[in-house]
Amino acid sequence: MTYATIRSPESIVRRMQKEAEKLGMSLEEYVLELVAQGLDPKNRAREYIEAAKDLLSQAREELERDNARQAAEKLWGRRP
Repeated sequence: MTYATIRSPESIVRRMQKEAEKLGMSLEEYVLELVAQGLDPKNRAREYIEAAKDLLSQAREELERDNARQAAEKLWGRRP
């Protein structure tokens, strides 16, 4: 998966973090949800599958570093 950094005013980032927290989501999950809302069901499912694969890959990397706590958080979808 390719990553990108998106620059946004700090006030917008704080607002998105606040909204994400209200929903029990990470900021990344919240942004994915916003983007996915406009997709047809088939493409929406693809995006969720790709995000799940990415989290699983990150969890494996954390386990290789003997960081079980971070690995578990990745699997639960939480990204500190």
